Amino acid sequence: MSRSTRLKRNLMMAAPVSLIGLFACFNAPVETPAPKVTQETDVRVEQNVKNKVDILFMIDDSPSMAPKQTELKARFPQLIKILNDFGATTPAWYHIGVVTSDLGAASFTLGSGQCHPGGKGGKLQALGMGADTTCAAPTRGLNFIDYNQLMPDATGVADSNLPAGQTLETTFGCMASVGQMGCGFEHQLESVYRALHDKPAENHDFLRDDALLVVVWVTDEDDCSADPTSDLFDPSKTAQYGALLSYRCTQYGIQCGSPPMSLPYGDSMGIQAPCTSLPASAGGKLTDVNKYINFFKSPAGQGGVKVDPQDVILVGITAPSSGGAASILANPNPIPPGPYTTCPGPVDGTKCAVVLQHSCIAPQNTQFFGDPAVRLNQVIGAELPANQQLTSICDTSYQAALESLGQKIISSIGAGCITSPFTDPANPDCIVEDVTQNQDGTTTVAELPDCAKNGAAAPCWKLDQKDIMKCPVVCAKDGDPGQHFGITICRDSACDGGGMVPANTSARVACSTIAVPTNFLTTPPSLPMCGAPL
Repeated sequence: MSRSTRLKRNLMMAAPVSLIGLFACFNAPVETPAPKVTQETDVRVEQNVKNKVDILFMIDDSPSMAPKQTELKARFPQLIKILNDFGATTPAWYHIGVVTSDLGAASFTLGSGQCHPGGKGGKLQALGMGADTTCAAPTRGLNFIDYNQLMPDATGVADSNLPAGQTLETTFGCMASVGQMGCGFEHQLESVYRALHDKPAENHDFLRDDALLVVVWVTDEDDCSADPTSDLFDPSKTAQYGALLSYRCTQYGIQCGSPPMSLPYGDSMGIQAPCTSLPASAGGKLTDVNKYINFFKSPAGQGGVKVDPQDVILVGITAPSSGGAASILANPNPIPPGPYTTCPGPVDGTKCAVVLQHSCIAPQNTQFFGDPAVRLNQVIGAELPANQQLTSICDTSYQAALESLGQKIISSIGAGCITSPFTDPANPDCIVEDVTQNQDGTTTVAELPDCAKNGAAAPCWKLDQKDIMKCPVVCAKDGDPGQHFGITICRDSACDGGGMVPANTSARVACSTIAVPTNFLTTPPSLPMCGAPL
């Protein structure tokens, strides 16, 4: 019987609700108690120690990105604080690198050299093109930050290749200052693929086979990855492809509506939805997104980047694509950046052109805008829910995005925390399976029994209270005792971490837990308001 079938008995009566991850405890209105709705909470328990993390930031370096880069650098310390706080009890070894979206525009040189063949080639940027003159690059011959909490010095400071007198946060800021003189035909997906698959010499030693891989895209346009031999960017083919603007990527890269069709070279008369990537069979000129989905989601034996695809986390700070897309006739150069102003024609590509309407603009700062990231979000969204995250490039603060990224990282290398409360922790309703990724790309799954029900005969699983530094406190409502449980796999009778673990094996856990509907949600209180932790 499948785990979904076995949990069904507790989920059949669950009403549909909008949920959020419960990493804190929440206030509910006094007059109406929050209903206890059953949900399934899935976590992963790593059995072969994962204490290495490779984090690759893909930062768009095309025009319009300066304010977004500044905001990313300003909020990066929040991410590092989470990793360092967690490292006090669970240290890890981090690689942090930066690539840009600039791979040029196939064989064409455009914009006085702003687009040139090959661009920056998916090479790690030790110093961004826009870095301050006081910036120094990482040392030890590496183009990335090597930050090893597993090897602290006598004062507890992690071993690193940071330049003398320069902090981790400042060094990242120097790398992330990639400027905005890169090619405007962004190859966000292909640049990451080149960095991780083709591995230019400048990227040596960044990607480790035994490390968790995290890729973070920061961009305000959709992916325009195309073959180096493509003629899509040929400036002489305006009769065939229209004005030499980003709309070429839209018209020959996505399709919308039902049945799906490419957007017209003209006003689409409103938003068209839903939208997906446009395949070559329907006239698409961009690289099939399945190339990238397979790279991230397939096991290494089938061409993927990792033996276990669950070792990949994909994060996008991108523009939303859920609302579809719309083309309009407008001045392609709005000043200041913000809503386009429509034009009656004629369409000349300079004062009046076919453009893709923004899918988001921050009203408080119109420099924070973005176009529907249909292709890019399709790749990120193909990951398992626990392994992907999308937030808006139009948020004028990226603090929540980076804090959530930090939580995803530590939950992947941490204690297998159950991130929602149990109705009855003494009798947890969970299905736990050993999942082994074999070298040939196949997967072996073996269900493990509850230690409390099989006389603790190993291998089996048990629910453990964890240190609250490793598993955050969760509860259903104020006044409930806080829960901070995790799943432990016992491989021998002592259940002390000994026993043989098959290679490339993790435990997949599905538990019936309590969901808190967001309509009862107010500001998260401090932990004592939830009740004393167990």
